[in-house]
Amino acid sequence: MEYIHDNQIATINLTTGDVRLEEITRELRTNYIGGPGINTKILYDSDAADHDALSEKNLLIFGIGPSVGTGLPASNRCTITAKSPITDAYGDSNLGGEFNVRLRTVGIDHLVFSGRSDHPVYVLIKSNREIEILDASELWGMYTEKVTELLTERHGKGSEVTCIGPAGENLVRFASVIMSKCHVAGRTGMGCVMGAKKLKAIVVEKKVGKPQVYHQEKVKEIRDQWIKKCRASVILKSGSIQGTLMLIKRYHKQGALPIRNFQAADDKKVKELYAENFLYKHETKRKACIYCPVGCAREYEIKEGRYKGEKGDRLDYGAVAGIGPLNGIFDWASILHLKNLSDNLGFDAIEGGSTIGFILECYQRGIIKDPEKIYEFGNADDVEELMHKICRREGIGDIAAEGAYRASIVLHAEEYAFCIRKSSSGLHSNSHLAKSLSYLTSTRGADHLKGYVFTAVFGGFFSEVVSKHIFKTKAEKNFSKVEKKGRVVCWHENYKYAIDCLGLCLFAITALPSAGVAYFNEFAEVTNAILNTDLTDEDIYTAGERIYQLQNAFNVACGLKLEDYHWPERKKEDGVKEKFLKDTTIKVGGEEGMLPEYFRYRGLTPEGLPTVKRFQELGISMYIDKAKATDLKDVMSIEALLKEVGLNAELTKKENRINEVMSSLICKLMTKQDEKALRNMKHE
Repeated sequence: MEYIHDNQIATINLTTGDVRLEEITRELRTNYIGGPGINTKILYDSDAADHDALSEKNLLIFGIGPSVGTGLPASNRCTITAKSPITDAYGDSNLGGEFNVRLRTVGIDHLVFSGRSDHPVYVLIKSNREIEILDASELWGMYTEKVTELLTERHGKGSEVTCIGPAGENLVRFASVIMSKCHVAGRTGMGCVMGAKKLKAIVVEKKVGKPQVYHQEKVKEIRDQWIKKCRASVILKSGSIQGTLMLIKRYHKQGALPIRNFQAADDKKVKELYAENFLYKHETKRKACIYCPVGCAREYEIKEGRYKGEKGDRLDYGAVAGIGPLNGIFDWASILHLKNLSDNLGFDAIEGGSTIGFILECYQRGIIKDPEKIYEFGNADDVEELMHKICRREGIGDIAAEGAYRASIVLHAEEYAFCIRKSSSGLHSNSHLAKSLSYLTSTRGADHLKGYVFTAVFGGFFSEVVSKHIFKTKAEKNFSKVEKKGRVVCWHENYKYAIDCLGLCLFAITALPSAGVAYFNEFAEVTNAILNTDLTDEDIYTAGERIYQLQNAFNVACGLKLEDYHWPERKKEDGVKEKFLKDTTIKVGGEEGMLPEYFRYRGLTPEGLPTVKRFQELGISMYIDKAKATDLKDVMSIEALLKEVGLNAELTKKENRINEVMSSLICKLMTKQDEKALRNMKHE
């Protein structure tokens, strides 16, 4: 058996205390690359699908991509994988942080936790790769910030900590994992799985050095090119100025902002949350993740009012929308305070915010009748109290700790929990159908990142050019039509798998295709340079397809059916405008829907089930019986698929020149607009 890299997979049995290290084979690297790819195979090879997500039979897997620590732009990501306690199916969450670089430098790419400890523990990974399981009884109940500080002091400056808070300890189904103090793995409840295993934290000691790279000069060549393109990117210019907070204004204008549990998409108070207000009033420092040229992160401080003096680090659109508008809160101070609290509790701001929004509407509609207390939209104190009750599983908090889907069944209020496959999705504008379809097809349940259709979202010249080269369609003219949306989502999902498997950041990398770089061909070059493989662009795309098929097969084994691909809709009633209902009604199935083409491109049956032909084509015939794959004859081959969809967009000289000129002009305009907005804020 051939091994191509000295980094290893560490399997830690928390029941017995046994630790096993094994090399990563060439076959594993070739077929699954790293990160969520290898994670997926490990999870699928287990019997986790047959057991409850909170049982000791579930695995908790941390996967670091091979680019991490190499200096490539935004090469700092990790994927945590397990059967999800939210969806009862495949789950994962992706996050950054120096913990990932430390772990890879020590020589471990994957941590696999099996079993369950009978008391709280934390795992120490030493710089020489030795692994110890230590008692964490004194850490149980602590906030994540305190745990991080205590363990960093105990194990030396430069060590990095990943941990859970009270939410994970008390098995709140949407509990998050906090890495390197301020990076959050929020979706699908990975913190809950960590809590079920009584695993409070993981510490990795600092080791001087860098991960092994076989062809350093080639990596440096690609890195320098990507950094140059990043600096000239309109998308990253916007990200550098406002971070993902720029999406608040964009989604507000598109009618896609979640307000009061999706009762509306507009409110006059939303403008108070536009990014410029945060930047002027609360930002103290712009910062970047390690190796990132963007710098979308923000340090902040609340300068006045009841929360004066509170400080925080990192803020993204999802957390702001989930804690703020979704719960009727439109002032930055309250949102920042609640964001800090959610991170300390280890509480996913997106799923948790949606669950609280659901609970607030149940009080509003009289579904929950409590003579002693009525929780209301727009009251930050009420939201804070509910957060604590959820993490203590106290009163209504015990019901809410199960997530919006399960809580809605208990309260007989399913029409107010907007979920896809038990995961909160919300309602979205039907003006961007590819994005809506990606929420449905995401293998981890309703999700905005698994198939982030960036070529359609960003629009303009970029979308037109890329769509012409890749999808053979005119993007702008077809955003609101169902035609060719299946292929768009399928391609973007496999593109995202490639990014995650390498360990790159989506936000930074998706700015590069507009300049004609960072497509599947260059992902192959990077992988080959780091690991000394000989992969092609088709190999990278096929690896993404292979990963999808195993994740989908895992979900089918967990009970996924065609009727689960259902878009939630709000019923007509007082307080909900007719236009909002019309704008958020989306048809996905049937001959006129988007799913048939998606299933065809994925080589699935019309019901979304695995097929023998696609498994054989991908070289995973050994899983045909386990997946109960259907022997369907009329299955689209990957070869046929690639005749309809391109893998790389080779821009012409004219297209490159137009893109460069437009990017330069727009970047200058954005800088002037930012300066003008700040001047106006000061004047006010």
